[in-house]
Amino acid sequence: MKVLAFKRNWDGPFANDNVEHATFEEILRNSDFISLHTPLTAQTKYMLNDAAFAKMKDGVRIVDAARGGVLEEAALLRALESGKVAGAALDVFEKEPPVAWEAAKHPRVIAVPHIGAQTDEAQLRAAVDISTEVLRALNGEELRWKIV
Repeated sequence: MKVLAFKRNWDGPFANDNVEHATFEEILRNSDFISLHTPLTAQTKYMLNDAAFAKMKDGVRIVDAARGGVLEEAALLRALESGKVAGAALDVFEKEPPVAWEAAKHPRVIAVPHIGAQTDEAQLRAAVDISTEVLRALNGEELRWKIV
């Protein structure tokens, strides 16, 4: 598989040298599968919208494991209905939990809860982080997760 990746601040290779840097436009035009892994910011809000879907190959498949709002759900539905998008896997939605279920219930969509932090490893890490932070607070040390 040829893997293309777009990163706004490209600062060198990814962990795997088989990943090729591409522009966002190149990814839209050339990908059979597009997987989103980005925070929701003003720049990424609805980065997959009608205009983006129009540039994609027919039959593209979408995975959104980023944040709700990176993908415009209404545009995804239009792309699914037109056949532009063959299928999608979603674990995030514009509103959590979804209030409009059309995307989640579409027959060519796999929708699951966004529970990446619910693994045994993630829960152990959270417990260790919390315990460490409590000990720092009790010892009068600077807090790592301090909210100002």
